[in-house]
Amino acid sequence: MWNIRSRLLPLIVVIALVWVFFYYSFSLVSRLREARANANETITWFWAGSQVPMSRLAELGTIYVCSGCGSTAPAYGFESDSTVMNFCPKCGEITEWYLVSLEGIEEREQLFQRTRDLFGELVERLDYTTVLSDTDMMPQVVNGVAVADSISKEKLKSIVFLTEVLDKENEPVPITDTNGETIGYLHYGSDDLAKELLLVPYIEIGIFFMLILLFLHAIRIELKKEKELSWIGFAKETAHQISTPLSSLMGWVELLREKPEAETDKEFAEALECIENDIDRLKQIASRYGQIGKKPKLESCLINPVILGIVHYFCGRPGFLPEDMNLETDFESEYPVNLNKVLFSWVIENFLKNSIASLKETKNGVIKISTRDIQEGSGLVEVEIADNGKGIPFSDQKKVFKAGFSTRRGGWGLGLTLSRRIVEQYHKGNLRLKASSPGKGTTFVIKLPASSEDTE
Repeated sequence: MWNIRSRLLPLIVVIALVWVFFYYSFSLVSRLREARANANETITWFWAGSQVPMSRLAELGTIYVCSGCGSTAPAYGFESDSTVMNFCPKCGEITEWYLVSLEGIEEREQLFQRTRDLFGELVERLDYTTVLSDTDMMPQVVNGVAVADSISKEKLKSIVFLTEVLDKENEPVPITDTNGETIGYLHYGSDDLAKELLLVPYIEIGIFFMLILLFLHAIRIELKKEKELSWIGFAKETAHQISTPLSSLMGWVELLREKPEAETDKEFAEALECIENDIDRLKQIASRYGQIGKKPKLESCLINPVILGIVHYFCGRPGFLPEDMNLETDFESEYPVNLNKVLFSWVIENFLKNSIASLKETKNGVIKISTRDIQEGSGLVEVEIADNGKGIPFSDQKKVFKAGFSTRRGGWGLGLTLSRRIVEQYHKGNLRLKASSPGKGTTFVIKLPASSEDTE
């Protein structure tokens, strides 16, 4: 089940990222089409709306009036200037003529107001800020509203700063009069959609790199699974290889039990008993290797007797512990824990072997195993294994749990790796290096959740 989940999770994340990317792309295209339609509508609306005032301005009736006698003449007969010099038949001389509109002042004002309103509505349709300034870059109109003469200095400074920001987005457009001279500048910004378009390449690059990272993560998971499967296969094959000669040894022991010496010779009987104990030990080792890769069965029990059994085994075998080495225990724990005795015994064994190896060059070496209860959450049981051996170099302390790493010559570097897996994956506990100093010793700590259940 875990293998399926570990493979499906990256695939689900990739599918979700691709879906988000396509959804965002379609959303962006839809908004672009909407923005384009709105821009076309605005241009069409402004063109149609400006035709009325422009036509009225073109149709305004204008005549020239003589300054001498008041005679009138059509405007098309003269130049288009407001004042011209021309011959007046009534006055009989050249007089000054004035261009006069036949439209009323009120009607002309209404026409100009409509034109102003039209431009005001156009500015309101824009999604970005506009500022009209004079040639000295002083703001005159902001978003279609004229800047009042009574504006405060702080407000004016903020508008000037806004103008500078707009100029960084787009170059200001010069405004010219009928003679082609620049009378001001139009400063404008960019709408939200244009700003978002600038981020699209970065978003695409980000999604691309995320997909690459997920792909690499998936490859790493596969390599890790392949490595784990190889270790599991190795462990099961080891268990199988041990079981074959073990069955033969058990048969030979039964034959030796039938010998008369088994009852009369004490040394012979003691040797048979030791052989049987070692055969039982080999059966436990084969069982441990055989359980690698399987979900172990846990039972609720006290941890102290399990550890004590391993201690007795080490103390009862000649040659395991040097004469000047002491193995001390301090059992205070009373909480039961969900435990697989076979696998957890293996963990304690590994730590004892490592401690014994580190104490080979130490006089009066001491290994201490202690347990205690921690009232944290629903309760924890802490197991501490400490020795006063040669310790672990500081540069190697972060690598002690990596597979293949060993400070001993000829070591496989699997003991601590498998121990952590047994404690954390199988027993839902925690295993860490508490402290280690070269020449002073090493301390490891195991924490297991307490259990009130009889079995799990």
